Amino acid sequence: MPQSMETEPSSEGSTTAADDIDTASIVTSHREALNRIQSDVDVAKPRRHKVPEPSPTTLRRFSVPASARGRSARRPATISEHGERAYDDEEQETGGERWAEQLKLSCCCGGADGSSRSPKEWLNTLLPMTAWLSTYKWREYLQTDVMAGLTVGVMIVPQSMSYAKLAGLPVEFGLYSSLVPIYAYAFFGSSRQLAVGPVAMVSLLLSTGLTMILENDGITPESEGEEEYEKIYTTLALQTSVLVGICYIVMGLLRLGFVTIFLSHAVVSGFTSAAAIIIGLSQVKYIFGYDIPNEKSLHKILYNIFANIDQFNWKTFLLGTSCIIALMGMKKIAAKYPRFGWFRAAGPLLVTVVCIVLQATIDLEARGIPIVSYIPKGLPPFTGSIIFPANLGKLSIVVLSIVIVGFMESIAIAKKLAQVHGYELDSSLELVGLGMANLTSGLFGGYPVTGSFSRSAVNNASGAHSGLSAMVTATMVAITLLFLTPIFELLALATLAAIVISGVISLVDYSEAIYLWKVHKFDFSVWLVAFLGTLFLGVELGLGIAVGISLLLVIFESAYPHTAVLGRLSGTHQYRNIKQYPDAEQYDGIVLIRVDAPIYFANSQHVRDKIHKYYQRAEVKLHAEEESTESDAEGSEERPLNVEEHEVKRVRFVILELNPVSHLDTSALHMLAELNSTMKKDKEIQVLLSNPNPRVMRKLVQSGLADEIGRDHIFVSLHDAVQYGLGHMDTVEMKRRISSIASMRQLGEPSGALPLSPINSEPGGNDDDDDLEVGLDLSPSEQDIREES
Repeated sequence: MPQSMETEPSSEGSTTAADDIDTASIVTSHREALNRIQSDVDVAKPRRHKVPEPSPTTLRRFSVPASARGRSARRPATISEHGERAYDDEEQETGGERWAEQLKLSCCCGGADGSSRSPKEWLNTLLPMTAWLSTYKWREYLQTDVMAGLTVGVMIVPQSMSYAKLAGLPVEFGLYSSLVPIYAYAFFGSSRQLAVGPVAMVSLLLSTGLTMILENDGITPESEGEEEYEKIYTTLALQTSVLVGICYIVMGLLRLGFVTIFLSHAVVSGFTSAAAIIIGLSQVKYIFGYDIPNEKSLHKILYNIFANIDQFNWKTFLLGTSCIIALMGMKKIAAKYPRFGWFRAAGPLLVTVVCIVLQATIDLEARGIPIVSYIPKGLPPFTGSIIFPANLGKLSIVVLSIVIVGFMESIAIAKKLAQVHGYELDSSLELVGLGMANLTSGLFGGYPVTGSFSRSAVNNASGAHSGLSAMVTATMVAITLLFLTPIFELLALATLAAIVISGVISLVDYSEAIYLWKVHKFDFSVWLVAFLGTLFLGVELGLGIAVGISLLLVIFESAYPHTAVLGRLSGTHQYRNIKQYPDAEQYDGIVLIRVDAPIYFANSQHVRDKIHKYYQRAEVKLHAEEESTESDAEGSEERPLNVEEHEVKRVRFVILELNPVSHLDTSALHMLAELNSTMKKDKEIQVLLSNPNPRVMRKLVQSGLADEIGRDHIFVSLHDAVQYGLGHMDTVEMKRRISSIASMRQLGEPSGALPLSPINSEPGGNDDDDDLEVGLDLSPSEQDIREES
C-alpha cells in the first residue's frame, strides 16, 4: 500500500506524506480537457461554426429530380472531409426506411451490421428455445422450473375449463388449448416466464364475436338444434384460432411488433375494466342457477338477469358465492402474508377439489346443482381437416379484435418479465411465438390463446427461469386428459363460474381511474369514453372505440405539435420557453420559435399559422413600445441622440429552432419555401434556421431551400443566430445614425455625442462581451452590410 494511504495524522497540525506532494504537477486527462475548454472559450476572437452539409456521396444516394416547384438542381457546396464523415455517420432514416431496413436484415443478412448471420444466430431466431437452452444451468434451474410448472399446472386445469365455458365451448376445449399451444410457445416464444393459454378477455371476444356472426346469418340453437349449432360454433372457433395464428406469424415476419404502442394506457385500462364487468356478469347464470340469454351490453344483460329472477336457485347461489369468497380470501391472504403466497396459485385447485368431493359424497347434481357431466378422455384430435376453407370475410372482425387484445395483453407482461430477468425481448419474435401457439391450438382442437397475467405472475413468483416450466405445465394437462377427466366431470358449473369471476375482479382498474382524475383530466375522459363505450355498446364496438380514440390522440398530437417562443436565460447561452421562464430575455426585432415535432403534411399548415401568429404578436408589441417611447419624448425639451431609445421599428428576423424537428417532408418544404418568400419579399424579414439535424439538412439542400434562405443563414445554435441578427441590426442602425448626424451637421444643428464602438470590441473594452458565446463570428461582413443597405 502506498505510504500516503498508510500514514494517519497523529495530532492537529501534523502532516502526512500526501501533504508534501505538489498537486500542481499532477495533470489528469480530465484536467487537460477542462483546460482546453477554458482556453477555447477565453479566446479574444469568437468564431462561427458552419452546419455540416450533406456530402456528394449522400446526395447521390438520395438524389431526386428537380423539385416540384420547378427549381433547377443546384450543385452542393464543397465541405471538408471531417464534415462529410460526420454527416454520413449521423445519417438518419425515416420510420418507414428503418422498418424496411430491419425487415431486410431479418430476412436476408440478419446481422445488425449488415453481415451474414451465423448458423447459431439463425437457429436462435427460428427456434428461440435454443437461446436459453444453450446457457441453461441444469443443476441450478431445473428444480425451480419443475416446481413453477407444477404450480401453474395446478392453476390452469380448472381455469382453462372455466374460460372454455365463457367462450361458449365445451370444457375440454380449454384443456386442449392448454396442451399443444403451450408446447409450441415453449419452442418458438421469446419470453421465458410467460404463461400462455386461455384467458378471460379473449374468451369473451370469441364468444361475442361468433355469436354475432351466427345471429347475422340466422343461425341459432332453436333454428339448427343444439348439436348442429355446437358443431358450427366449434368449427368457427377452430378457424378463428388458425387465422389468429397466421396473422401473428405474418406480423412477426413483417416486423410489426410496434403496432400496440398506438393504444394508450388510459384507453386500454378503460376497455379492460368494462370488459371485466361484462365477463363477470356473463357468468351470473351459473351462480343464479337459471338460463340467461347472452348479451354484449350492460343494460341488456341486467334486463335478462332480472327478467327470469323467479327461477333463482339458492343452492347454486350459495355454492358459487362461497367459492368466490374463498378464492378472494386466499388471494388476500397470499398478498398480505408472503409465506402463504402459494394460496394464490393453489386457490382454484383447492376449491375445485372441495367441490368434487362434495359431488362425490352428497351428489350435488341430484340436489339441483348442475355439473360438467362429460369430458372426452384422451389427447386432442387433429382438427386440421375440418378447418378449411375458412370464411375470412365473416371472421375478420373477431380475428382482428383477438389479435389486438391478445398481443397487447401478452407483450405487456412479457416485456416486464424480461426486464426483471435482464434479457432482451423482441416484439416481432414474440408475435411469431404467439402465432405458432394459436396455429397449433386450432389444428389440435383448441381456441385462441395468449399470455395470462395471473398465471405468468405465479410462474415468475414460483421461480421459473425458462420455457421448461411451460413444458411441465403442458405435461400436467396431458396427464389430466389421459387419466383424470372422470374426476373433473364431477365439478359444478357454479365453481367454474366462481373461478372466472374471481379472476376478472382484479381487472376492474378503478384505482387507475381515480389516479387519472387527479393527475390528468383529459386522460380520465378518454378512460371514461372507452369504459362506457365497451360497457353499453358491446366489446367489439368498445374495442373499436378504444382503438379509434388512441389513433385520434396520435393524429391530434401529431397535427398540433407544441411550439414555443424562446428567450435567453440570464447568465447563460440557453434559450427556453418564455411561458415556462417569464424572465427570459427577448430581443426587439427578433422572434425565436421552436417546433417540438417533425414537420410534415399533417401539421405543416398549423406550424405556418403559429409562426405568423408569433410574428404578428411581436409586431404589435413593438408598435406599442414605439408609441410609448414617442409619448415620453414629447414631454422632454432635449433629446440627445445617444440616449437609449427604441431603435427597431419592426421585426427583422424570424429564427426557427430545428433541433427537435427530426423530419421534413415535401409539404413542410413547400411551407417553409412559401414562408421564406413571403417574409423576405412582403415584410423584408430574414428567416434564419438553427441546428438542423443531418436528415433535415439533406432535405433542405436537395430541395434548394438551403440556397433560397442562404446557407450563411443556417446556424449551429440559437445563440449564433441571435448574435448574427443583433450584429446585423446594430450595423444598419449605426449607418442610419451616422447618416442622420451628417445631415444635421450640414444644417448646422447640434448633433450630440454618439458611441461608435463596434459590437466585437477588443478584450477588456466592453463588459457586455462577457455574455457572448466564443467560437461564433457575430459581425456580418462588409459585403453583407452593402447588400442589406
